[in-house]
Amino acid sequence: MSEQDEQATAHPMRPLIVLRGADVSREGATLLSGADFRLMPGARWAVLGENGAGKSTFLRLLRGDIAPDHADAGGDPTRVYDLPGQGGEQISPLGLRQRLGLVSGDMQDLYARNEWAITVFETVLTGFYDSPLLYAEPTDAERAAARETLSALGLTPLTDRRMATLSSGQGRAVLLARALACQPDALLLDECLEGLDAPSRREFLAALDRAAGADPGLAMLFCGHRADELPACLTHALVIEAGRLRESGPIAGVTAAWERRRARERAATTPGMAEGADGTESAGATGLTKAAGPATRLVLTPPPPERDFLLRVTDADVVVDGAAILHGVNWTIRPGENWAVLGRNGAGKSTLLSLAAGDFWPSALSGEPGRVEYGFARPDETLDDTRRRIGRVSAVLDRDYGWNLTVEEVVWSGAHGSIGLYAETDVATKTRAAALLAFFGMADLAGRRIDGLSRGQLRRVMLARALMGFEAEGPALLLLDEPMAGLDARSRRAARALLNRLAASGVPLVMVTHHERDLPERVDHVLAVEAGRVAFAGPRVAYAKWRAGRDETRGGKG
Repeated sequence: MSEQDEQATAHPMRPLIVLRGADVSREGATLLSGADFRLMPGARWAVLGENGAGKSTFLRLLRGDIAPDHADAGGDPTRVYDLPGQGGEQISPLGLRQRLGLVSGDMQDLYARNEWAITVFETVLTGFYDSPLLYAEPTDAERAAARETLSALGLTPLTDRRMATLSSGQGRAVLLARALACQPDALLLDECLEGLDAPSRREFLAALDRAAGADPGLAMLFCGHRADELPACLTHALVIEAGRLRESGPIAGVTAAWERRRARERAATTPGMAEGADGTESAGATGLTKAAGPATRLVLTPPPPERDFLLRVTDADVVVDGAAILHGVNWTIRPGENWAVLGRNGAGKSTLLSLAAGDFWPSALSGEPGRVEYGFARPDETLDDTRRRIGRVSAVLDRDYGWNLTVEEVVWSGAHGSIGLYAETDVATKTRAAALLAFFGMADLAGRRIDGLSRGQLRRVMLARALMGFEAEGPALLLLDEPMAGLDARSRRAARALLNRLAASGVPLVMVTHHERDLPERVDHVLAVEAGRVAFAGPRVAYAKWRAGRDETRGGKG
């Protein structure tokens, strides 16, 4: 008897959702195959799997956002809903989705990308109608429930704020309020911690545990890539591999077995990511080198900078939409240095990288505007040419890449420094792109359109794009804003190893992260940002001492 059968036998209630051999395919690719699953009231599941395994597709299938194949072909239905009070089984999810709350990074991206003039309070109310915007007049009961939920999550001060103005942590908490206000039967959480700083992650997980404790009948499915960041209320785990639901059972046993199997299969399952004797991963003869000949074809040393610095920011203020985001920033990156940019959600880290990339120019808040100078700028090139030699990876670029190109076309565009593809691509560029896709385990997806990729798959494509560089030398400066977000553990290790190789070859790195353990060893300097101001700038070893002193001082005051 399977774990789900045992749960159903022990549980007197009927399952909320039943999948019977459900398949999902898109553009000729099978995303889920033969899915059998029963979601019981009060069941709390971790959903585990590598990038592209089918986890997000599984959640969307359960919720009814996508239909199973052959849904109208007759015979026994492959998906059935039986939520309390609905009057019996039904096949269609219509009228039920607001009782199946969803929280995901994609939802937050929707609000950020469109910059809708919708407030936090209105966003929470949209959950009652399963719509991104508010198209109907809410009832008094719905308004009261929205206010009560915002208060319970400590979000009342944000009630009248626009969603587009919130930090990642604030926005994710609001989406949780949107789901919980409807008193759902099930809560589906898809990579909902990505992009959150450590305190925000702890707060979000605590909120989930409180919601589970307040409603014993609330079912929960939580997708994540970091086994050490799961809600304490989860009791069972389900592993999805290559579109198939594999083992399931008590969470401790399933996660331990999954980790052991991944360790054994790591080298064999992903090209270019071989495990070394010390347990780290590196690109070896099976990856970049084999795919493109000499490693120098792909990991190249940029030419020496024209000046004694790579980037110099002087007295820079940045104002966005009338709000001051950065104040008096001074920062110099010298040749041979690799930097981490650290700070809380909303501190100004991403804005700082946009300033470094030339997307923003310093404002004149007081006196003369500050300056941004590039030490690798050539005397005969335009600012646009200089910016093209800056490689970039960010969630904003993932979200706002407006052209639904194929995977390989997106990577080609990195050689031209363009969003979209506007020029012919030569054979050498295509060869380099193919080798990078092979390294990141994406060669078999080269012809797929990017709107059909998972978040983790898209992030790997964008990493490959950033490494194409302008001309043949590779990027003169590589700006990485949460480059590991959405990547599974294996991909994070491989990406970290690759970034170390790039840094060793002379490609300068600047990396924003909320997980310091994701930093490559060769990142040797830290810039800490607090409320738009530089709180620390210096060697990484000195930062550790500075932070320890700060923590001790704050602890003493507390």
